[in-house]
Amino acid sequence: MNAESTFLIRCAAIVSLSLCFSLRYSYAQTQETVFTFLKSDEKKANEYFAQKKYSQALSLYESMSAKSHTEKYSLPIARAYFYLHQPADAVTWFSRAVASNSNLPDKDILLFAESLSAVGKYDEAIKFFAKYQALHTDDGLVMKKIWQLKNRTYLFEDSIHYDIQRTGTNSGASDICAVPYRDGFVFLSNRKRQKLIDKVDGNNRPFFSLYYSVATIDTTASDLRVSFNAPEKFDAGLSSRYQRGAVSFYGGEQSLALIATGEASMGKRSLQLYFTSLVAGEWIAHKPFVFNNPEFSYTAVAMQEDGQVLYVASDMPGGFGGLDIYRSTFANGQWTKPQNLGELINTAGDENYPSVLGNALYFSSTGHPGLGGMDIFKAMKDGEGFGESVNLGYPVSTNFDDFALSLTNDGSRGFLSSNRDGSDDVYELISHLRSFPFTIAGLLKVKDESWSESGELRIFPNAQLSLIDNQKNTVVQNTTSDDDGLFSLTIPYFSQYRIKIVSEKDAEEVVVSLDLSKTRSGENKYEIVVVRNAFKKAY
Repeated sequence: MNAESTFLIRCAAIVSLSLCFSLRYSYAQTQETVFTFLKSDEKKANEYFAQKKYSQALSLYESMSAKSHTEKYSLPIARAYFYLHQPADAVTWFSRAVASNSNLPDKDILLFAESLSAVGKYDEAIKFFAKYQALHTDDGLVMKKIWQLKNRTYLFEDSIHYDIQRTGTNSGASDICAVPYRDGFVFLSNRKRQKLIDKVDGNNRPFFSLYYSVATIDTTASDLRVSFNAPEKFDAGLSSRYQRGAVSFYGGEQSLALIATGEASMGKRSLQLYFTSLVAGEWIAHKPFVFNNPEFSYTAVAMQEDGQVLYVASDMPGGFGGLDIYRSTFANGQWTKPQNLGELINTAGDENYPSVLGNALYFSSTGHPGLGGMDIFKAMKDGEGFGESVNLGYPVSTNFDDFALSLTNDGSRGFLSSNRDGSDDVYELISHLRSFPFTIAGLLKVKDESWSESGELRIFPNAQLSLIDNQKNTVVQNTTSDDDGLFSLTIPYFSQYRIKIVSEKDAEEVVVSLDLSKTRSGENKYEIVVVRNAFKKAY
């Protein structure tokens, strides 16, 4: 990924837009010795690194390494490459540091393990994760990462159920954070535009802007092929003086939440959240989020379709580390203070790019166990919170950086961003997996005597049915068959279920298993036959 040019999206901690002014250190001409020269550069490089200006720091570290002919700067160089999301180079320099001094600091052991995982060297990564875990026996997250890498085949189980391909809208720049919109998608790009003056960031790259690409469907093809037209600028009704960030449509695509740089405070600009509405075909009346604060940034937003709940990624103080995901609800005419989603979602790493579909929260993480780099996860709503975060597995997640998944309303299609082909690009995703919740219809019948092959099947009316989650051993829905034995049940999420059937006539019960297909092609109509002598009393 283009590291600092995408700082508003990917940095472990968002830095103010004072970074937009690239400070190229000029070496003093009056330095008298190589020693004083290196000492001065080292101080400046360390300052750059502390300010998260990793490209500038790296340039000085590598220059000093070449001049000193030692491995003194191998670790700083490795760290800079790690935070620049260039794991292959990080592995090279961490390996050099290990060769010269096998006793790496604890944090560098962990960074080396993460870098090895990100380049697919899983067995070596396990060794260094284990070395770190031996020094930090209470770190449960590292234990989970070790287990996941040892059992990584589980992350490939559903690979045949996804089709993923690059869209034709990508450029040589960073193209990221696509969300479905009308007949196409809106996305972020820092591609160069044809204009006399183009605003640039600290790496002399253009600011991110929003673009819209319309889909064209070839109805003559047997597989309904979809292509996307050349992108055009998308005007979200907000000044484009600075960076634009991720967006989220809601309210039937008549409203929009978006990230953009806020007003300057003490010479700094942070990323803030705004709302805008579509009026007479134009996005107007943008309004800032009441909890915007120049001291921290919001990096991505996801709105619930009804506009009553929003999720944001932020580096606000008090989190678990890096970027965390927070939730705010619209109550009594105002937004509540964003609340951290807790340790089942957030880690000491970065959790970013939330999106919501039904009761599912999708997000990207560098902290949860995965295949390396940033992976994409899913968590189901559980009461007021969320359940366990589950890696979506290959090919949605890879050992590269995969992030910003956004799905259509039926969950069958969507988009994600990834640098798996060397640069940040938008990918179209088609999922053959069933999305939740969904409804099954059924017919309930009863049969006399299980031993009789010729037993007559009769309609089983007015029975009580309870859908039970086997893993949680809890009832998730109750319903009743009608006079004709017909019933329907809504399956809230994927799990293993059983159905308890209670006869209205004598209150006796029987339990049957429910086998659900993981794919959309699975049958949604069920016929359940209850054997009469399964009840203690005759029906």
